[in-house]
Amino acid sequence: MKAELKKRMRVNRWKGKLRFFLSGILILITALVGTGCGEEKLVVAEQFGLAYAPIEVMRAQGFLEQALEDEGLHLTVEWARMANTAAIREAMLANQLDIGFMAITPFLIGKDNGMDWRIMSGVSESPLGLVTGDPEIQTTDDVDASHRIILPQPGSVQHILLSMYTERVYGDANKFDDQLMTLSHPDGMTAMLSGDSSYLHFTSPPYLQQELNSDGFHEILDGEACFGDAFTFIVAVCPERVYREKSVYKAFMSALEASMAFMQAHPDETRALLASAYEYSEAELDAYLSDPQMQFNKTVRGVETFEAFMLRAGYLEQAPDPDTLYWEAYEQ
Repeated sequence: MKAELKKRMRVNRWKGKLRFFLSGILILITALVGTGCGEEKLVVAEQFGLAYAPIEVMRAQGFLEQALEDEGLHLTVEWARMANTAAIREAMLANQLDIGFMAITPFLIGKDNGMDWRIMSGVSESPLGLVTGDPEIQTTDDVDASHRIILPQPGSVQHILLSMYTERVYGDANKFDDQLMTLSHPDGMTAMLSGDSSYLHFTSPPYLQQELNSDGFHEILDGEACFGDAFTFIVAVCPERVYREKSVYKAFMSALEASMAFMQAHPDETRALLASAYEYSEAELDAYLSDPQMQFNKTVRGVETFEAFMLRAGYLEQAPDPDTLYWEAYEQ
């Protein structure tokens, strides 16, 4: 089963790459580094969810543009939102994306498959939960072959957390692998709210709370319970070609720090900004952001624990060189 899943993940990787080159529909933008094609751009891609709030603040407040200008750089910043890390990886492989954001587990899988990216910084910690609308499902013991578990992609942090849990509880890290269904968080929530009780959704804010606030939905598994402790959810990564552009790298790190500082110093403005970005009320966002598991900081924790499990369970072929995980040393 482990070998079959890894094979599917590799096949999906190359299928995704082929689709990317043939259709060009993932992202139609020109990257900064190594192009020389007229206007120079810095391309930044996030995914869906409140865990990317500092990036929304960075974009809305113009912190990255200002930091680039402070470094004497006259670049256009292009912002993109992608469905999952596979799309981010393929865009980086094609030199059409410079900086991306993802969970630790797909970052490690990318390293294992030859990506030269490294972590720039931590971005957020977040509650994660497995939600169901079926009143008969109270624990994972009640999940049978008729159910489908929606998550962003195989190898996502939701998938690995579920595998960590089933290894510990059932002695089988692959127990639910044949029941996984790949959808973005918004599409997953749409499926959940369709009324089909065969779906479960392993998701994050604001989709997690939105589902739990809907009649008949409840959570049967929590991310920290799977992991055994708190962990970093989202990290910022870039390939070596971006890191070599020291002024660009410095500008981004400065902008990220400014975004996090703004969120702490101006909570009311932050809620208003995010309410517009996510189309939720400020009251709803206040509830989401007040969750003690929702944290925004540069700290990175959990890499070693994820790595150890993924090696043991066969999601990684070899341990990465610790010196190739981060572009710069900082307190972790």
